[in-house]
Amino acid sequence: MSQANYSNPGAANQPSPSIWADCSKTLIQDLGLGYFAHEEFLGGATAAAVTAAVTVGNGNLTFDGDTDTVFTKKAAEIGGYLDIETDGDDNDAAAIFSAPLGAITKNSGNKLWYEVRIELGAVADQGVFVGIVEEAGASRDVIADNIASNGVITESLAGFLVDNGDTNAFDIVYRKDAGTVVNLLNDVINAVAITAVGGTVASLVADTEVKVGMRFDGVKHLYFYVNGYKVAALELDSTFDQSKTYNFIVAVKTGTGAAVSIALDWARFAYQSRN
Repeated sequence: MSQANYSNPGAANQPSPSIWADCSKTLIQDLGLGYFAHEEFLGGATAAAVTAAVTVGNGNLTFDGDTDTVFTKKAAEIGGYLDIETDGDDNDAAAIFSAPLGAITKNSGNKLWYEVRIELGAVADQGVFVGIVEEAGASRDVIADNIASNGVITESLAGFLVDNGDTNAFDIVYRKDAGTVVNLLNDVINAVAITAVGGTVASLVADTEVKVGMRFDGVKHLYFYVNGYKVAALELDSTFDQSKTYNFIVAVKTGTGAAVSIALDWARFAYQSRN
């Protein structure tokens, strides 16, 4: 693919060339170089009263939710659109996640990409996490109970978090094991990096889509993107866990006594483990 597209945010409802231009996509898997999946949620049954992990869509993702979590196809949308709604109990949660993909290690040559087009059903008392988490933390409870500011599980992870510190904003956070949560950037949808290149910024609004994603270059940087615009970069050092194997994950958790929901237009993730 032409490098002219490398920094292009792309269409609002499609994967961003700025993230995916250096990914071989299906060829990664066809040539045995790693893993690639794009999930449009076109098929599969809907379910209620979920009591155990089940596969979602074409089988690339596992769904895990507390009892009475419901996932359905969102009405009046072209193509697949998965709606996930928790029960109204305090700290009820739901997540979809991949199998382990691989480690993110400096100078390894192994690359990772993911991107999701997501909307929140309400900007309210809830937690939402989109990112990567070590295998031990890949479950509906990747977000900590009671959703305090920077409230995530005590496992290694990195990604975009909505918490009760600011329910209408995604923050970029990462954590190494049970160490301190590092807040890399607050309110990323309003990032200066977006306006600097002519993009539009806005706070999270209910029932309004936003694209969030991440890319590891295989050398030393994790890059974070909002609507296809690069908003932050993390140079790998001792504060980031380079030894764990990571899963891609999207999760939601209630605050106190009210059902909450998220909806996914599509999700895409890839990992290149060989050259």
